[in-house]
Amino acid sequence: MTLVIGVGASSRADAREIGELIGAVLARDDLRGEDVACLATVEARAGAGGVRDAAEMLGFHLVAYSVGVLAQVAVPNPAEGVRARTGTASVAEAAALHGARALGGGARLVVAKRATARATAAVARIVPAAPRAAGAPAAPGGPGITGEPGEPGEAGS
Repeated sequence: MTLVIGVGASSRADAREIGELIGAVLARDDLRGEDVACLATVEARAGAGGVRDAAEMLGFHLVAYSVGVLAQVAVPNPAEGVRARTGTASVAEAAALHGARALGGGARLVVAKRATARATAAVARIVPAAPRAAGAPAAPGGPGITGEPGEPGEAGS
């Protein structure tokens, strides 16, 4: 599994709208559902409602990150309106990138955010970390650091 789908949604977005958006993103970009490692979102949307229900409907594992973690992720398409409402300039792209990094050490955004009226989705590919020479230290802030903030958590926990 090599993909992480980041999802942002308003509280009014339902599972059908989010599921259709995810399906359209995967189909349009010729990506396969069986390659999806998980859906990633912000903690405020993971506990109940559209995002959680869409993950269950599609059979994808759901992980959630704090606003503070997502706000630290550099994204190609930040939105100041989203930052004003949520505290982070991106949910979908930031969650996809952060989730892919947490799972593989590196990430590449393969689908920039796409939106419906009440939801956004973006897709990142997990890029495995380059092997280190025996005894070489991990890069600062890299996957070799234990207790790194923003490690994926189970949604709703």
